[in-house]
Order: sequence, then structure tokens, then C-alpha cells
Amino acid sequence: MGNSNLLKTILERTSVRRFDKEREIPEDVEKRILTAGIRAPSAGNIQPRTFIVLKNEEVREQVYQLCEDQAFMKEAPLWIVACVDLHRHLKAASLTGVQYDYTGFLPYTMSVLDAALSLENMTLAAEALGLGSVMIGSIIEHPEEAKEILELPEQCFAICILCVGYPKRKPSLRVKWDYDVIVCYDRYKDVEMHDVSAYWRDFMFGDLKRNRRKISAKTVEKVIRERSYGKTYSGHYKEDFVKTTSIKIAAFLRKQNIIKI
Repeated sequence: MGNSNLLKTILERTSVRRFDKEREIPEDVEKRILTAGIRAPSAGNIQPRTFIVLKNEEVREQVYQLCEDQAFMKEAPLWIVACVDLHRHLKAASLTGVQYDYTGFLPYTMSVLDAALSLENMTLAAEALGLGSVMIGSIIEHPEEAKEILELPEQCFAICILCVGYPKRKPSLRVKWDYDVIVCYDRYKDVEMHDVSAYWRDFMFGDLKRNRRKISAKTVEKVIRERSYGKTYSGHYKEDFVKTTSIKIAAFLRKQNIIKI
């Protein structure tokens, strides 16, 4: 039957935002989580990723300020900044004496995929070891500040923070799109509006219940009417913000010699 425990960990993992701040993570457990990230698959085994563990309180506070003051972060004892990192690979490649420049959109995209695989491995390792985790993406919006705080070299870009700790309360699983909506065979299958409507209704019902709010059919209908899909993010990701931040990130990637166009 294979490793049913591994599959159970994958299927039952959920993001944690309430940590026991009084409980530290043993050094050997921390190392096992990071080693799981190192052992993740990598295209061509280039491994263009670096993990920066934040221990210093001053550094953590500076990074925290970049992440919209998400208070639950401070409850987590372990912060891992995942970086797309072509710097080390290019330095190693220079030993060959061959003219080689692994930069551009293709290597950048492959590096992001590699970093994402490492993050997934670390979240699953944390779960398997009895901890919880949550990914914080806000750091990607402040590339220059992150570079300065973390002293990043060229061809290196901080994309995510993984916060890890012992859960104070394990949340219930969140609703996901149905299997038949997500999975297509041979060709893309467009989602029908009745599927969108059914999902959004289940999603809102699940989130209200998950947050222990009183629920009635009337409450759900009211929330559906007043909160369009993505409303949670709409106050932050306005058109002007998305445009200016995208320009800022693209400029940073060029400056860091990650992409050259």
C-alpha cells in the first residue's frame, strides 16, 4: 500500500497561524526540516535556492516590518527565508572555464519552481514532526529592503518566509476546488459558473465555521452577496499597487542580474 503516513500528512496539512510561543524547536528538529528542503527535487540538480534562518531579533523585526505586521509571525520560533539563488551556481560554474550565463526568464522560472519544491518539503517535514507552518509571501514585494537586511549577493532574491512552530490550535482543513474542476484530461476544461458558485458557497460556509462564527443559511447568503471572490485581497492588490510593484520587482531582477532583457 506504500507509505500511508506520508499521504496522510500531505492530505491533512493546513496552514497554522496560532503558535505556542513558549515552546522552542529543538535544534535537531530544525535541522531535519531544513534538510528536507535541501533534499527537494531540483532541475538538473542545480539547486538554485538558499534558506536563511532568522535568529537575530533585530533582523527579525526588520523583516517583520516588511510583512504588514502579521502578528502571528512573532509566535513562531522558526523563520526560514527562501531565496531564489543563482549566485552560487554561477560561481561554481565559473570553475569549468566555459562561457556560461544561466540567467533570464527560463532559469529564473526554474529557480522559483525549485524554491517552491523546497518550501513544500519543509512544510511536510514540519507537519510530520508534529509542528505547523505557514508561508508569508509579503517579502517579495520589498526586494531592495530584503536585499539590504539579508545582505543578498547578485543573482539572489528573497521570495517567501516559512514560519514554523508548535500549533496552539490545529485548524480544520480549508475547502478546496472539487477534483473534477481542478483535474483535466488531455485538454484544458473551462470552469462553469455553477461550479464557481457552488465552490464559493462551500468556501465561505467552511471559513465561517472554521472561525467558529454562528452560521445560518441567511448568514452565508449575506456573505456571498457582500464579499466577491478575492475580496480579502482586493484592498491590498489594487491595480496601481500590482502595476508599480511588478515594475519594481522586474527592475530589481534586472539589477541583480537574474534576468537580462
